[in-house]
Amino acid sequence: MTSFLILCGCTHDQYPDLKKLATGLEQPWPGAYPLSMTMTLREAGGHTVLHCRLQNPSSAALALDRSRLPWKQPIYFTGTVVTSAGRTFAIGPVSILAYIVAEPDPFLFGPNEVLEGDFELKYLPKNPRVGPPPPKDEDTLFMWSYNLPSYGETLPQEPSRHDHRQRPTHTVSLVGVTFLPRQAMELLDK
Repeated sequence: MTSFLILCGCTHDQYPDLKKLATGLEQPWPGAYPLSMTMTLREAGGHTVLHCRLQNPSSAALALDRSRLPWKQPIYFTGTVVTSAGRTFAIGPVSILAYIVAEPDPFLFGPNEVLEGDFELKYLPKNPRVGPPPPKDEDTLFMWSYNLPSYGETLPQEPSRHDHRQRPTHTVSLVGVTFLPRQAMELLDK
């Protein structure tokens, strides 16, 4: 699935209200099949976090790996931060040789089920090779994607990260847009 979003600005030093724009775009995108996810800011335990809400709107269960849910492995997010003036800044992918992950933990994510989780903004991937960091002093839109591994509709038998035949064989692409006010942008490097 390929998604395109075209943002048109104003002229004469007038900038679009990113918060209003994001309000409509934060909803699950049409055609988000078999899963969709929204991501919004919220306060949790005295910290500002990104709150992920993953939902299965389809009529079939999907076998996922709990250890690779977006809030458990935010290093796999990629995307672009866009300012109201139209400047863009890439997020991820990280350039790493190896990354330690938990043992596979397959589970069936049933029809109409919802999973939720949080992570701090500082865990979004940073890669200086893709360009300068996003500005910390202005509101932005984060246009993101996350490739979530899946086993399809059937759980594997005795999963092992060492047995390549038991690894996820499918990928579900999650995409969305999240408003990040300047106060949140300051938290990217903390």
